[in-house]
Amino acid sequence: MRDFHKKSENYPSREKKFLSNNRNNSMLSNTNSTRNKQSNASIRNKGNNSNTKAVVGNWIGAVGTIISAISSTPSTVFTEQTLEDFNLIGNTLQAVGSAIVAETEDTLINEVGGQIAAVGNLASIAGILSKNEQLNQRLEKQGELLQLVGVGITVEIQGNLTLIETIANTGVIIQVIGIAIGVLVVSETSEGKVIGAVGAWIEAVGAVITALAIDKMNV
Repeated sequence: MRDFHKKSENYPSREKKFLSNNRNNSMLSNTNSTRNKQSNASIRNKGNNSNTKAVVGNWIGAVGTIISAISSTPSTVFTEQTLEDFNLIGNTLQAVGSAIVAETEDTLINEVGGQIAAVGNLASIAGILSKNEQLNQRLEKQGELLQLVGVGITVEIQGNLTLIETIANTGVIIQVIGIAIGVLVVSETSEGKVIGAVGAWIEAVGAVITALAIDKMNV
């Protein structure tokens, strides 16, 4: 006759083992869940930091374009040295702004565009600081051309943009138009200086529009 009572003595130990395994699985699940939450939080923080940098970078660049536009405008209020200082400050801010925005770009072409624009501003700065008049003009023109290329390749050509993205992109297009005027105009003549100033203000308007749109996108 089989002893069923002896066989039943193993049930408590099996139950304990089952409960122990459940507790271990639960602890492992909780640990993985915590790690996933920490990972997601880290990704969100990186995204927020990137958005903040994009807003800051665009506004720094916009302020820089405004200051440069002031320096390009014929004035009886400011001295030539003051206008030159404004131009230096404006290009410096634009270089900093472009470099910051380039770090936040999702696509390689936009990142490269921002870097090229920043290099263009640096070339303009070198021209401003140069004591040689011919070198000054050549470096500033080359700097403007690099800015035109850099900003130009960041123009979005996709058709599926949201309204606010379209406004931001329109601002970039306006900047390209303004920079192009500055590149094509002969700034040595009085008429050329006026046209160059118009181009600089067009660029400034475009930069402000883009900065406002980027700001709105990241509220």
